[in-house]
Amino acid sequence: MRGFRFDWRWLILIGFIALLANAGSLPWPVTALALTGAGGAMLWMAWRSWGLGGWSGGRDTRRVTYWRGTRIETQGPPRRARLATWTELAPVVVYALLGTALLLAALAVLMRAL
Repeated sequence: MRGFRFDWRWLILIGFIALLANAGSLPWPVTALALTGAGGAMLWMAWRSWGLGGWSGGRDTRRVTYWRGTRIETQGPPRRARLATWTELAPVVVYALLGTALLLAALAVLMRAL
């Protein structure tokens, strides 16, 4: 099976669903922590989809080319500040809404326990 690729995120999703199915018998800190982690991950995915996140921070983008053995660095294209179309904006909205809902659910679990 040459084209088979395993994605570990499916295991996390199955574990999260199993945890929520047993939320009534688990202690409330475990449920709140799982909801907070999932909500934070979804908001992080929204941030990355928006195109603003990343390890580079606010650094300039540089393009490196080699010509006749000499390294030449030039300015790369400017970073885009916002998305161009609504179809590119749809995943950002979905991730942000799901992440916010999960964080609010974690807050509700915390408030009910206290």
